[in-house]
Amino acid sequence: MSLEQRTQCAMSHQRTNITSEPFSNPHIKKIIDRVIRIAGINNNYQTISLCDPFARMSFTTTLQGAITNDLNDMMPTDYHLEFKDFSELMFEQQQKFDVVLFDPPYSLRQLKDHYDGIGKNLELWQTQNMWGEGKDFLARCVKPGGYVVSLGWTTSGFGKKRGFAKKEVHVFEQVAREDRYSLLLTIERKVQTTLDSLFEGIEEE
Repeated sequence: MSLEQRTQCAMSHQRTNITSEPFSNPHIKKIIDRVIRIAGINNNYQTISLCDPFARMSFTTTLQGAITNDLNDMMPTDYHLEFKDFSELMFEQQQKFDVVLFDPPYSLRQLKDHYDGIGKNLELWQTQNMWGEGKDFLARCVKPGGYVVSLGWTTSGFGKKRGFAKKEVHVFEQVAREDRYSLLLTIERKVQTTLDSLFEGIEEE
């Protein structure tokens, strides 16, 4: 059953090695390529619009139709803003995306590793809740029927309160480091076309 036809969330499990650049993992890249391909079909085979707010040195930095961001100004991205500021800018510019890739740092340690200690004054709980406001803005930039692919240690994604339905969850178990958490990839599709009334008092991340 295709992504757009699926009414229940499908799940899969894969044992693999995950590096600090998960998009380079062949299993993850294959899933992302499939989502991009489906979005292209839904867009009448025209170039899709894609957003990657934590791009680092991802393949998205050279992808036609992609807008990329990374707080580290050494990365080859279009913008170098904090996630909330970037998402708000996309909303103000009235950008509309077929696909959003959401791969933020998952922990305080990753914040420090990726962004040269920017997380030094943050507590762990803040790293798990700090993306909410940015998601509020970016969710409104996803076209109806568009997709969000989220990576992390939970399957919260953008959530139904922002107008999204889970389509697939893929569990990637770390082979080399069994003490590490499994990486979860969640695919959501935007099913809600009118979102403004949903953005008051949102507590879900």
